[in-house]
Parts: sequence; C-alpha cells; structure tokens
Amino acid sequence: MRATHATRALAALYQAQPEAALSESEVEAALAAAGAPVNKVTVYRMLDRFAAAGLLHKQVDAARVTRYALASQGEEGAAPRFECDDCHRQFRLSQGSAKVRTALKQVLQALA
Repeated sequence: MRATHATRALAALYQAQPEAALSESEVEAALAAAGAPVNKVTVYRMLDRFAAAGLLHKQVDAARVTRYALASQGEEGAAPRFECDDCHRQFRLSQGSAKVRTALKQVLQALA
C-alpha cells in the first residue's frame, strides 16, 4: 500500500473516529472535507486494501450498505456489532461481558 495523501487521510479518519462504521459515500465525503478529494473507485480500492490488510472490518448492514469499521486488534478478533432498527447506527459489543457471551452463545445455538 502506497503512502499517498488519500491513504494517510483515510487512516487519520478512522484514527479520529475509532468506533465509526462508515459507508463508501461517508468516507468519500469525509476525505473531501479533509482536503483529500478522491473519486468513488479510489475510495472503494482503498477500503478494500485496508480490509485485506486487516485494518478495517467489512460488514453489510440491514439496508444492504457495506460499512467499514476499524478492525479490533489483539486476541478478541472482530468484535460483534449490532445495528439499531430505528437509527441504523452500529454498535460494537464488548466480548468481555458475560451477558454478551451468553447471548451470542444462545444465538449460535438457535442458528445451529
């Protein structure tokens, strides 16, 4: 991955908003606002490269919009995210919580 102005701006965007799960259009607008305007194809390519490198986690929401969030580092892996039915914001859940682990186990058992 080359250290271009756009890739540095993308890294800074997620560093400034570590909990954000952004769509391609939101990333494109944020980069333009940060003084690094790039076209849609370039944004998709950068997001795909960051995801392939393990820096971003790619997830499709209920509206079938692909969102990219900062990937969890360390032994916990990708943290589960839940989407609010009303506002469609995504929230990262801590896997350290016993209630979350129990709920996830029940969901997995129900799906089996």
